[in-house]
Amino acid sequence: MTALESDDPEAVGAYQLISRLGAGGMGRVYLGRSPGGRLVAVKVVHSELLRRPEFRSRFRREVQAARSVSGAFTAPVIDADPDAPRPWLVTSYISGPSLEQAVAEQGPFAPPAVFALAAGLAEALVSIHAARLIHRDLKPSNVLLAEDGPRVIDFGIVRSVEGDSLTGTGLLAGSPGFMSPEQVAGADITPASDVFCLGAVLAFAATGVNPFGTGPTPALLYRVVHGEPEVASLTDPALRALINACLAKDPAARPTPHQILAHVGPWAAAAHPPARGMPAETAHPVHATHSTHSSHPVHATRSGRPAHTSGVREYRPTQVGTATVPVTRSATRLDTDPPAPAPPPAPTRRRLLLAGAGTAVTALGVGTGLWLTRSGHHDDEATAATASPTTAAVRLPRPVGRWPLDAGSGDIARDTAGGNDGTATGVSPQQGAAVFDGTSSQIVTARPVIDTSEGRSFTVSAWVRLRTIPGGSATAVSEEGGVNSCFYLQYSGAERQWAFAGAAQRAAGRTAPVPGVWTHLVGVCDGPQHRLRLFVDAVQEGTVADVTAAGGALVIGRAKYNGGSTDFFPGAIKDVRVYDRALTGAQIKQLGVGP
Repeated sequence: MTALESDDPEAVGAYQLISRLGAGGMGRVYLGRSPGGRLVAVKVVHSELLRRPEFRSRFRREVQAARSVSGAFTAPVIDADPDAPRPWLVTSYISGPSLEQAVAEQGPFAPPAVFALAAGLAEALVSIHAARLIHRDLKPSNVLLAEDGPRVIDFGIVRSVEGDSLTGTGLLAGSPGFMSPEQVAGADITPASDVFCLGAVLAFAATGVNPFGTGPTPALLYRVVHGEPEVASLTDPALRALINACLAKDPAARPTPHQILAHVGPWAAAAHPPARGMPAETAHPVHATHSTHSSHPVHATRSGRPAHTSGVREYRPTQVGTATVPVTRSATRLDTDPPAPAPPPAPTRRRLLLAGAGTAVTALGVGTGLWLTRSGHHDDEATAATASPTTAAVRLPRPVGRWPLDAGSGDIARDTAGGNDGTATGVSPQQGAAVFDGTSSQIVTARPVIDTSEGRSFTVSAWVRLRTIPGGSATAVSEEGGVNSCFYLQYSGAERQWAFAGAAQRAAGRTAPVPGVWTHLVGVCDGPQHRLRLFVDAVQEGTVADVTAAGGALVIGRAKYNGGSTDFFPGAIKDVRVYDRALTGAQIKQLGVGP
């Protein structure tokens, strides 16, 4: 969620625009407010699309499709004007992250959560198919995790079961890796195509990766048609059977959404706890700006008017649309039944609110969520339950190193967590921070602090404030390597953005750095997934596939490149912390409470 820019309208129809939510192939999406004060999502089409003669008819088709679908797992269409100079569509605002973002921030879902997700998405397809429509682009970024269940969005390339293709000859409708074989081959598309996409989405939720791998689009498409999905890592036989059935190459061999729902729905319902008295645990705290440190963010609009968005969780949808549940076909047998509901986990286990993946309350109230245990987290990372719907106490692990840099101590920078004090050169204290001159200032530990070798996970956090925007790069925290640094948490001169870099790639942000403003930077290395993630002020802004290597001393204030010192930091740094694990998005929000 970002502030409006100079080329954004202040209002669309009767709806005031508050901030940007995201963008997609057809338009830009805004958070808006209705005349009655209701928060809504407003999609405004890209102006360049209006030059295409077929565009308005396609947009009308999207509006009609979204309006024709109804159900518990859809964002209802509130208003639309396909004939406006810039056509627009208004739907209910869904306060929750996308499935793609939830997996990126918190890791793969445990099998019970995937079964519950399958039930919700099967219901979504039932509604879509009952309206005689085929979605054709079901993928993780088009699934929003609202507090009361998933929502399928983006009807930009939906088509009628009886209708002609909406794309021209040689054009693909869908997303590589989350398309059915018949979509890739240009064959007839039936509701079974959405079931194949559902299987790919469930595999992604369970493993954190695309079941047909990564790489160039042609390679992905070839594997979708000719290869077998990679689901060997799924240890739950019932879940593996469900996903394999959905990913059958023959459309007739796939189960219908009704059959999927009948298979997993009763179990998901049995796993749902009572609504009354249920804790609103793991709700992400609403991010506060540094200027206010308020529990409610205030986004400045272009005109300078404050746009209060109390209770709105920041997330990045790809598009706004709608959707929810199937049609019948010949019966397909799922040989393995899902397990019986497990007993409630111990209170100290970390849990996941599937319906919101830890989201804040919805704009209009608090619904009941489905609480399911997520695997892969230690007890010391447990989330403490709380009765408040908008805040939660998220327990942070102890850092292996912490340098507050809040007091002058001569040539020593004290490590208050691990005892790895650093030698300070040319660093001066100022207003509770360490000030670096940008030319020679640095802090270097005597020995390695964290293991950054390939396959190891770690997190680096620092509060930084640039004195000026440098012409090149400026590195806040790095680790010495043989020739180059092993990682860089920095301002990147190439992208002119904050970045977290590894051996070859940078995960770059999208929020432009501002001189004189404190910014919380967090770099997360997920070793097993070979993925780097950058968080800026507790919001994930960049991710990239890369690795890091084992190195030496931790360095604050500069980096190493081609065997020499470089990228000195011009400004202030404080509260540097390193962890020997990949922190979750919720933990990073808790960490970034203020410099």
